[in-house]
Formats: sequence, structure tokens, C-alpha cells
Amino acid sequence: MISTRDFTIIIPCIKYEDVKETLKKIRNLYKNVRIIVCLNSIRKKNTKQKNIKFIVTKTSSIAEKRNISVNKCKSKYIIFLDSDAYPNKNWIESTFKFFKKKKNCIIAGPHVDPPNQNENQEVIGLIKKSFLITMKPEFQKDNNKKAQYISFIPSANWFLERKFFNSLGQMYPKLLRNEDWDFVYRMKKKNYKLFYSPKTLVFHGNSTIKHFIKKRYIYGYHMWPILKQMNIENYYFFLPLLFALFLLSFPLGFVFKIYSTLYASVLSFYFIVVFIETLRLCKKFKNFFKMLYILISANISPGFGILFGFFNFFNNEKNNK
Repeated sequence: MISTRDFTIIIPCIKYEDVKETLKKIRNLYKNVRIIVCLNSIRKKNTKQKNIKFIVTKTSSIAEKRNISVNKCKSKYIIFLDSDAYPNKNWIESTFKFFKKKKNCIIAGPHVDPPNQNENQEVIGLIKKSFLITMKPEFQKDNNKKAQYISFIPSANWFLERKFFNSLGQMYPKLLRNEDWDFVYRMKKKNYKLFYSPKTLVFHGNSTIKHFIKKRYIYGYHMWPILKQMNIENYYFFLPLLFALFLLSFPLGFVFKIYSTLYASVLSFYFIVVFIETLRLCKKFKNFFKMLYILISANISPGFGILFGFFNFFNNEKNNK
């Protein structure tokens, strides 16, 4: 018989303030479930909380923080939750029937926008529903799809057996981003699957516009450890880089007239797609141009992050030899 006592929630973050509200909201639903928070700093007065273990570490890697937490965990099942997300009712209980039938898999749920957001947060939430920003947004940012196997969903809301996680060598600790993509790739190579459960739902907060665009850039900046791994699925991440390089290639239009025509044609097509996508997502006309700007900025920023991250990554590789 599975119960909530069989689970440990694992939350990586930087400081206690990042996770404080999440812990309160978890406790509103689950008074006694075990929680491990792995973070970089916390005041001693905040560490004494029932059934919550705080682990302080110097690493900035989410993957390594999760590995450290799992190594301190004794429960049969583990849950990976982001520090700015919190569960809906029956969050843990919704996975019971799947764990009874399905072995050696991840059970993952959607992470949707929380209620009572300010206007800018609502705008960011709408933009995250775009295919230009989010992979499989119909699964990640909504819960209308039926339960099914899918190829990927981020680890903001993952359930899995601790033994299964360890059997795959845990997450690759040197990855600062895309640790979940890498884990799922290694999992699928062994013919294991990821199962989507729409009722296993969490609310995932949005921040400021500046933070959102910056986060997209950083996402790309730390992409090279993944891009360096030669597998066909990783080539998807080269698309933002190729588009960033294309945008920077406009001087060629001054030399080759045909390239000027090609450049203008591709850029026009891009703006038409973004314009139509903004129309589809926008709920208030007054936010249209704001959304258009954010959608373009958030779409191209990972590509420029990958471009500038190239020099940092290979410089570090050279220094580490």
C-alpha cells in the first residue's frame, strides 16, 4: 500500500528565501511529508523545521544538489520540485495508481501558472504557452491532455523511484542546465519511459520580465556541455544558435545582393510567425506590443546565450586540461 510516507520532496535552490513560500504551501496540504532542501545559504534559526532537512553546499549545479539530496534520502520514492513551484490538491496521491502499474519510469505532471499574479506575470505565463518558447507547451503549461507516455517534460515536477534514479547514475553533476534532458536521454537509451499525469499538477510562479529574458539567455549560455554530447536529439538545441548567427550575418547583404533578399525574406517570415503567435496568445489588446517585444526577446536570447557561452565553455575546458 503506497502512502505519502513513502515519498521525499527534494528542492534545490540558492537561498532559504527562494523556497520559504513553497514550504508553507506544501505544509498546507502535507503536514508530515519529508522534505530535503539543498541550498547555498540559510540562517541557523530557519533550519529547525519538522521533517525538513536543509543541506548547505557550495555547488551551483541543480543536478548536483539533487544528487546530494537523494544520497541523504531513505524513502522509496523521490519527488523533484522547483523552489518557485507548489502543489495542487492530491498532488502526491495522483501518482499512486501509476506507481502500482508502472515500474522504472518517471511520472511527471504539468506546471501551470498560479492564480493571483500581477499583469506582467500573467503576460509571461501566456508567452510560456508559445511553441517559440516552451517545448510541448500543451503538456507543460496546461492539464487538458490525457495521461500518456511522452518524450520529455522538465524536472520541475517529477516523481520516480529512488532506486531507479540511482540505477541510471543519477544526474550529471557538471551540467548547470538541461540536466533533466540529459537524464531522460540516458533513460530512453535503456528503453525506460516518461509518463505524463495531468492530475499531478503544480503551480509554477513567474517573475519579472527582465528576470525571464535573462533566465532564457543563461539557459543558452550553459548549453554547451549538452551540445558537446553527440546524440541526434541534442541537435534540436542548435536551432537557436543558428538563428542568432543568421541575425548577425546582415553585413553580408551589403556585399551580396541576393543575400540581402534572402535575409529580408527570412526575417519577414519570422516576424509574421511571431505576430500571429502574439495575436493567438494575447488576451488584452493593451498588452499586445509588450507581448510582441517579450516574445521576440525571449525567443532569440537563448541563441545569443549559446553563442557567447561557447567562448566561456571552451576556455574553461582548456584551463581544466
